[in-house]
Amino acid sequence: MPLRRRLEFTYSARDGERTERLVNPHRLVLLGRRWYLVAWDSSRADWRSFRLDRLTELHATGAHFPPRELPTGNAADFVRSGIDTLSTRHHVEAVMHAPAHVVRSRIGRWGTVVEIDNERCRLHMVADSLAWPMMALGSTGEEFEIVAPPEMLEYARAWADRCSRAVERTEPAQSVARGR
Repeated sequence: MPLRRRLEFTYSARDGERTERLVNPHRLVLLGRRWYLVAWDSSRADWRSFRLDRLTELHATGAHFPPRELPTGNAADFVRSGIDTLSTRHHVEAVMHAPAHVVRSRIGRWGTVVEIDNERCRLHMVADSLAWPMMALGSTGEEFEIVAPPEMLEYARAWADRCSRAVERTEPAQSVARGR
């Protein structure tokens, strides 16, 4: 059984509290636009996930440890289950007017796609802001309906209004530039 090296670092929690951590690293996970370290936290005697952008003063201690079995079996599922429970997370659901395989190819791992029929599917995304799902929905190039949450509909309406104003401001300027 291979041995691994224990890590020490300072971790800044969501509320800004900084703590010293001593962990046995298990795996790095890319979820959404963030990297997470899944590790056995020695001081808490439990599995934890740590956002890499919140780690500072990271160094290997030189101490070795035998690998542990992650209870969920899948590191990405472990991280996802932890962040899905955060109260500031937005659970976005949309009906996409495109086949599931098309939406999957454009969204990738940033959402879960469930086929409704040959021409439609349901897209589920979890994000800490509504900007990311809005950009993802728009980047598919497909028609869609926002199902949840209600604030996503308001967010989309604000985007649509800004885009409309941008078109209105741009068209007269282009007409003048073309000599109309």
